[in-house]
Amino acid sequence: MLVSFNKTTRYFFLALIAMSVTACGFHLRGQVAIPQALKTITLTSDAKSNTFNTSLRIALSRAGVTVIDPKDAGDDVLELKVNAIMTSDTVLARNSSNDITQIERRMSTSYFIRQEDGKSLYGPRTVSTSKTLSNQNSEESTKAAYNKSKEEDMSEELANQLIYDLGYAPLK
Repeated sequence: MLVSFNKTTRYFFLALIAMSVTACGFHLRGQVAIPQALKTITLTSDAKSNTFNTSLRIALSRAGVTVIDPKDAGDDVLELKVNAIMTSDTVLARNSSNDITQIERRMSTSYFIRQEDGKSLYGPRTVSTSKTLSNQNSEESTKAAYNKSKEEDMSEELANQLIYDLGYAPLK
């Protein structure tokens, strides 16, 4: 009886955990299939971040998208136009001297898909990410290096979110 009770209890807790994870909205994200119309594109990026532009090209390549030069593109090749990246900071914590110790940095950009004639087929769409940055009351060089490292991570995450969002473009 004791063995079956333990087995039953384990199954009960396993089911409870599974329902809790499902109830909170958690789901594993896999690679989303990019529409066939976006398998070959031209890319125009107004983002002033080399890290973001590099991350975006890598993410596009991983998703099976070929980026070609605009002068080599035919009439049926669409353009992915990425606007400038915007950042904003929100103060989350201050120390007893009223110095900022923690901020939340939000990074976002908008993009759209357009035809050669400039007509937008999809978008504008906005993707964003945010990260909590601590150590804001450290020495300036330490703070700058830490913030730069986190911004590079955010740029990569923003590029991946853009690719994920492209998977839902209503294009054939």
